[in-house]
Amino acid sequence: MELLDTDANIRSMGVVQAPHIPYARIEAALRAGHLAFLLAHVDSLSLGSEAEMCRLIAEQRPGKLEQASLRWIRRFANEAHGQRCGDYRLILQAFDQFPLAPERSASQLVSLCAARGVDP
Repeated sequence: MELLDTDANIRSMGVVQAPHIPYARIEAALRAGHLAFLLAHVDSLSLGSEAEMCRLIAEQRPGKLEQASLRWIRRFANEAHGQRCGDYRLILQAFDQFPLAPERSASQLVSLCAARGVDP
């Protein structure tokens, strides 16, 4: 499956529900840097966890970061509450900085998720 290929997750009857993956397994994969596991379960990730996955993409597969950033931005647009134009400036700055400061960039996105009521 191509990295973040959304068409692979759609069937003629609608969007396929992702199987539940325990949060502890996702957290362990993020800590260990297991990008392949996270990509295989990307539809089960919270938006904050997906921001952390983008950090791993920046470190391990930088050529795929733009595609991952676009997916993340679409999700933020659909899931965040009380969005402001400044949010998108911050998001674009964070993604621009991922190659230089991946941990800080991911942290900024996770904080933005919390500020906009995304992810418990």
